[in-house]
Amino acid sequence: MVNSAVANVGRWSALAFGLFYGYTHNISLQKQAEQKKIEAEYHRKELLIEQARLEYAKKQVSAPQAAETEVKFDIESPDFDLEKYLDKFEKESN
Repeated sequence: MVNSAVANVGRWSALAFGLFYGYTHNISLQKQAEQKKIEAEYHRKELLIEQARLEYAKKQVSAPQAAETEVKFDIESPDFDLEKYLDKFEKESN
């Protein structure tokens, strides 16, 4: 049989090892949970930025189209486009 002193040392050693393992495993799980939380927040921010970028692009596309349909009649204006003016003149005369 095993001496009772050796058995006690083995039991206490197993207990100490179990406590050490549990502590380190808990720390690693907490770090993983924190990392997932950070990644989820980053992903949420990426989605918000993407949505804002798309909305901004839609807004920018719609504004120039309205300006393009308008034809400037002032020949002295730097925005005067002769080609657009002639196209509009052709459509009106037909």
